[in-house]
Amino acid sequence: MRHATTTCRGHVGRFLAAGCLVLLGAGAIATLPRVAPARASEPTAAATAAPETVVSGPATTFRGARGLVSDWGHIRQVAAWLRYRTPPRRVVYLLGGSGSRESVTDEAAWSRQLRRKTGRRVAAYVLSSNCQTFVEDARIIKALPKGRGIALINVGLSRFIMYHVPDTISSRAERKTPPSPWWQHHYDGKLPHSLSWKREYVRYWHTNRLGVFTARYDGRLEELTALVDLCLRRGVRPVLLEMPLCTAAARHDLDDPLARYRRDCKALAADRGIRYLSFLSTIRLRSSDFYDLWHLLRTGRAKWQDRLSRELVAKHII
Repeated sequence: MRHATTTCRGHVGRFLAAGCLVLLGAGAIATLPRVAPARASEPTAAATAAPETVVSGPATTFRGARGLVSDWGHIRQVAAWLRYRTPPRRVVYLLGGSGSRESVTDEAAWSRQLRRKTGRRVAAYVLSSNCQTFVEDARIIKALPKGRGIALINVGLSRFIMYHVPDTISSRAERKTPPSPWWQHHYDGKLPHSLSWKREYVRYWHTNRLGVFTARYDGRLEELTALVDLCLRRGVRPVLLEMPLCTAAARHDLDDPLARYRRDCKALAADRGIRYLSFLSTIRLRSSDFYDLWHLLRTGRAKWQDRLSRELVAKHII
């Protein structure tokens, strides 16, 4: 079960007045000149040392989400459903954090779009959740049917920082009914932050999070490499996918860390003979398409999903 004090699954993007950003679990408080988002990044030391808790039984609902299934509850249900009912040969899994979750519409609409573009039966599933790690991606892959499917693995700055107690998922449980409705889009109906606010957050990230990125990078790259190799062993085709970023706000301030993981992801893709999809610089996303630096709103989501679908078809991935 999710605990806000030990994991990153709490609401991302909630704010405190007076420009204070609280990093849950780390116990650190950083003050900005202007208002900045509260961001849960890592568990307490006690939580890190605690033994893993295996959660069994039906997935719990997410409190405050009007009774809808949570991100991870949805992932569990999808895996259990697909073990009971084998997916079609052309099945797409989108793995990543909340930025990945917010980048596409609901699964049924995305599946229909892919079917129109390919003329074939396609099923698409969003297996992404708040602050999801590459380790959790691997647990999902282990729980999915072998021998079919495309795993779109989101890569981005935030994915090389995430650290929390990994969630569990059964590799045996079956579900005889389709997954329940879930709370996918946490930012719909909210006005995007201003470009000046986003620029301020870029400066905050560069000052306060770049060091964390640097310290954790090598370990995260090893986890990503292990994830890719796991996909290949299980007969699931991995594709590395550059995640959304508000470049209007980032400008060139994040170029160094962006260049670092892009270089290594391209090298990993070339070494394993897989695709690395990156169309961020060619798609026309505006600041107003993003809620903050990473999370797309309805207008941006429509652009991103359409381009992603076209890339999958044009590059003969699906």
